[in-house]
Amino acid sequence: MWSFRTTVVALCALAAACGFHPLHAPSGGAVPSVLAKIDVAPIPNRLGQVVRNHLVERLTPRGLPIAAEYRVVVSLRLSKEALAIARDDSATRFNVSLEASYALLLVSSGDTVLRGTVRSISAYNVVSSDYANVVAQRDAELQAAREVSEEMTTRLSVFLAQTERS
Repeated sequence: MWSFRTTVVALCALAAACGFHPLHAPSGGAVPSVLAKIDVAPIPNRLGQVVRNHLVERLTPRGLPIAAEYRVVVSLRLSKEALAIARDDSATRFNVSLEASYALLLVSSGDTVLRGTVRSISAYNVVSSDYANVVAQRDAELQAAREVSEEMTTRLSVFLAQTERS
């Protein structure tokens, strides 16, 4: 009879047999050390600062790199779209869309080795309080910024893991 532990061990063995390697292996995977060599360029505006801070926190948790090998350049585009309209033609729900275009550059040559676009959509309801609406919109923007930075981190990790193996 198969127990849960036996099933987990069997699945791990199968995953290891097919060449699966976790991106952030605690036992010295190459990706965390390569991620620590990425410099994140400043991004304009307050929301750009939030995205940059999340990226720095995820890529280089031990501090900014002294001699960066890569540099990530990000540009953001924020849009807001009315989603639900009441009978009096007022919007009752909005979607906040944040699109981030990024490029990973080699510092030594300036060549672009990776380009991509990440998009996140977050929504909020409109209520009768103006203050609550401002706070809800800001929270939706911050949520989108967090999701965009996490997706960029994942894509950079996958790209650099493939680059390091080849």
